[in-house]
Amino acid sequence: MTIDAGTQLRVDAEVAAARGRGDFPAIDHAVADVVDAATNGDPAALDFLLRLIDKHRLALAPVRKMLIDEGDVEDAMQATLMAVTRGIASFERRSRFTTWLYRVAEREALQVLRRNRRVTQPDGEDLDQLTEQVRHMSSIVASRAMIRQALEELDPRFREPVVMCDVDGLDYATIAEHLGIPLNTVRTRISRGRQYIADRIQEQFRSGGSLA
Repeated sequence: MTIDAGTQLRVDAEVAAARGRGDFPAIDHAVADVVDAATNGDPAALDFLLRLIDKHRLALAPVRKMLIDEGDVEDAMQATLMAVTRGIASFERRSRFTTWLYRVAEREALQVLRRNRRVTQPDGEDLDQLTEQVRHMSSIVASRAMIRQALEELDPRFREPVVMCDVDGLDYATIAEHLGIPLNTVRTRISRGRQYIADRIQEQFRSGGSLA
């Protein structure tokens, strides 16, 4: 399948209409060729599929079942995009794509819930978790040098909680206590900081140059 501009407009319109009436079988039908291409390793198809998921909030329902806070919801939605990027090659089409996506989103929402309850342990090596966060709308993983450069550009208000969470492995409650700010403020700043880094990395990929 060629993911040209006309195809994107048609599929996007079909998904929008089906999403508006809550018709997930119709969404599966609309994205079937895109999913097949993405599963077979087409990066343009994967990029388009991720944009459809994000734009039309296709993973929102399972996330909302577990999470209330808007910052947590956005964390889980971003994590779902990362998980789809990592796992799309393993999708075997034995179930509907939206069913598979539902399970992925549910799992990522559960991870956010566990993290906030201090169930999970900090991730391993320096910047590993942050690397996963910036794998945004692309199958390419940003280099650590690119991540560090984007971090340096980030407003210190956002950089500090992002580093404390994604590099040091601290949970939101500990960060709020350390910085002396409300928990919801921590969540908002981390979400905005991650989004800035993701956008800058994606911008660099599109331009093929440095972040400078």
